[in-house]
Amino acid sequence: MTIHEDIFRLNRQPQISDWFKTELDKLISFGIYHNEIPQLATNITDSLSKYSTDNDGINTVVLGMSGGIDSAVTAALFKNAGWKVIGVTMPIHQNPEETARGVEACESLGIEHQQVDLSEPFDNMVNFYSSRGIDSMVETATSNRVAKRKGNIRARLRMVTLYNLASMHGGIVASTDNFSELAAGFWTLHGDVGDVSPIQSMTKSWEVPALAEHLGVPQSIVEAVPTDGLGIANGDEDQFGFSYLEFDIALFSLMNGVQLSKLTDLDRQIVEAVSDRVRSTTYKRLNPFNLDHPLDSRRYDNLAQLDIYLRS
Repeated sequence: MTIHEDIFRLNRQPQISDWFKTELDKLISFGIYHNEIPQLATNITDSLSKYSTDNDGINTVVLGMSGGIDSAVTAALFKNAGWKVIGVTMPIHQNPEETARGVEACESLGIEHQQVDLSEPFDNMVNFYSSRGIDSMVETATSNRVAKRKGNIRARLRMVTLYNLASMHGGIVASTDNFSELAAGFWTLHGDVGDVSPIQSMTKSWEVPALAEHLGVPQSIVEAVPTDGLGIANGDEDQFGFSYLEFDIALFSLMNGVQLSKLTDLDRQIVEAVSDRVRSTTYKRLNPFNLDHPLDSRRYDNLAQLDIYLRS
């Protein structure tokens, strides 16, 4: 099977235009889409092992198991690196199938599982804001801002839970976001960012699902609809209006200087939508934005050098 066939097989919406097919060929020739999945897995697990060694032998990690492919791959990589992995399902009025897939992933990967239903504290917080006049949490037919705010509360409640459990077990929290989500801003500040991010440089349309197959993640999870689990839409691609494969191809084409003049109107709309999404979420990737000291511009650099010296 060729790499093209594998890429299309691992994407739920593999139908792409001729322009996207041509760009995909270029990205394959550049090595962005590649066949080095076993080596990729080995390198990541080696890095995770080294992280443990470099940080006083810490070897317990806690992560949210959403029932999606990203958390399953992240858990598998940590386990292969010799870590004790605690997978936590944290339903908040969740689709039971998603929670069941999270449990299935823990059982299939042979990691410890814990469930913390956060529906009640979520309801309490939403009701608190509304009753105190702090924030109106009434859904409207014309705006999804309330849904997004509620989604942020969900994400941050889950992260509070994960950090509390990590502290209890003397471990760290894993981030499960991938590169496509990083670029798209498909994550909540202070809600999805943990201590170590094994797959944050990996593409959703190829490297993550290919790693999942290589690591033995259950097929039901590999084929599950990508969703943020925050109740904002039916899935990530539903929010885009196009596929992750198209998003990734457009993203890397933009990073390699795509010629927009050669696109059809529909293809241009997708590329411009990707460009707009990346531009509008730049602030997330720069957070926190630390201002330099007005008189001592090397203060951060000097602290970084001290960190290196004290750990050497």
